[in-house]
This record gives sequence, structure tokens and C-alpha cells, in this order.
Amino acid sequence: MHRNLTPMRYIRFESLEPCDGTACRLGIFQIAYRVRDAHATLLHDANELARLLRWFEDRMTAPDALEAQQNRRAICWFRDTAHEPIRHAWSMTPCLEPYGYRIGLRTSMSPGLIVYADGWQVAAIPR
Repeated sequence: MHRNLTPMRYIRFESLEPCDGTACRLGIFQIAYRVRDAHATLLHDANELARLLRWFEDRMTAPDALEAQQNRRAICWFRDTAHEPIRHAWSMTPCLEPYGYRIGLRTSMSPGLIVYADGWQVAAIPR
């Protein structure tokens, strides 16, 4: 039996903003909610972010594991096979840039200790 042993690659959309108490940066969802809810955000940008965030809310689960005290440092990554959510995350970046948030892509073959996993994402505590 021949198996494809290509290792999984994980993808994270993150800002340049530091995440309090960690060496990580804030992820795209934290920034997207921040911009959507800001008073200075233009209505069409807020509406577009709301539409994109709703897409994720309807299709993905926010990991309950992130609520546990021992997992407070965990961050979320997309699996490289999560093509549809990755495409939607890319769609958010133009709505964030006018508000001073540059979103970059970070990849890893080993995101850390995985405390949650589903078909599209993992939450991992960085090493």
C-alpha cells in the first residue's frame, strides 16, 4: 500500500500587532472584528467585513479548547487543504489595509502543541 506522506502545512493570517502576553501577532479575525466594530470604519467596509465574518461564523467552529486556562496561548492555523476558508480570509485583507492593518501570511510545518483540530483548522500552543 502506497501512502502520500507529504507533511501537512499550516497557514496563519496575521497582522504586525503583538498579541498581549505572547510572542505572537494578532490574527486576521481579531483584526477584522476590531475594524468592523470601530466607529471610524466606513459603512461599506464594515458591511463587507460583517459579510465575510458571517461566512466563517456559519461554517467554522470557534474552538472551545481556547477557553481553557492552559490553552490561553494557543493560536489558530488553517490546514493547507482548507482552500475555501483561505480564499475567504484573503478577501478580508483589502478591507483592513485602509485602517492601517497589514496582514501577512505565515506558514509552518509544526505550529506547536495542537489542542484542537477539525477539517479546516487547528489551534496550537506555540513552542
